[in-house]
Amino acid sequence: RWGLDEHSALSGGKSPAKQRPKTRTRGGRSPKTSPTMSFTNAAERVLAKFGSRKPMHYRAITEKALTLGLVETAGKTPEATLYAQVLAEIQRKAKRGDRQRFAKHGKGMVGLAKWLPKGLAYEIDQNNQQVRKRLLARVRKMQWEDFEGLVGALLGSLGFEDVEVTQKSGDNGIDVRGTMVTGDAIRTRMAVQVKRWKAGRNVQSPDVQQVRGSLGAHEQGLIITTSAFSPGARKEAARADATPVGLMDGEHLVRLLAEQKIGVGSSTHTILELGSESDVVPGDD
Repeated sequence: RWGLDEHSALSGGKSPAKQRPKTRTRGGRSPKTSPTMSFTNAAERVLAKFGSRKPMHYRAITEKALTLGLVETAGKTPEATLYAQVLAEIQRKAKRGDRQRFAKHGKGMVGLAKWLPKGLAYEIDQNNQQVRKRLLARVRKMQWEDFEGLVGALLGSLGFEDVEVTQKSGDNGIDVRGTMVTGDAIRTRMAVQVKRWKAGRNVQSPDVQQVRGSLGAHEQGLIITTSAFSPGARKEAARADATPVGLMDGEHLVRLLAEQKIGVGSSTHTILELGSESDVVPGDD
């Protein structure tokens, strides 16, 4: 849920023994010696450059991405992978009420959502943004013990097991513990510190160091804040020679709350669309 985009760099070394194996490309061209992208980021880049504000078929998008060396894959069906990831993002953002990046047009055609005319979908997006802002403002006003309980409920809703809000002791140390289970086989013990802070008071690198120093054996750390993180905090959290600490800022928090329908509700309405003339079947006289 909190995964980061993975970026890898193609080797630029001169020694053939140290060069990376060739990956799949089209048209006999080799990938560019530059960092590759995720399939979704590559799809966005191709559509922006070649779509001319019109949808493209996912196979054509993949062809361009491979030819330009935007993606690197050893899979036999990169077209299916790209299309599946685009559709998964659309579903995920719809569930969270997030602004869409892509628009599905049927028959494998994909476009950018920003090309759509500003109509009902635009109004819905504007409404959802305002609701998330109000939800974040409400969470920032909660009592700290209620906020810790809210985070515990969120983790439980996300599938964490053995969630426990620790003894209430203010904003120091670990506030919530739980076990993240992946595939019924991998169990990761998480120690969470929550910070119900106002906007502008960003979490700093010493805060990350404090959490890391509070971890027990075989635990990983996570900081959840209603504010944001300084560049130094993000650098410290990702330091290669230390236990990684996950970071979740206020915007990410309310997206997950909205996805799990915690603190928000949703409503659906039937929208009629005119079909083709062949859909109209005359009744018997």
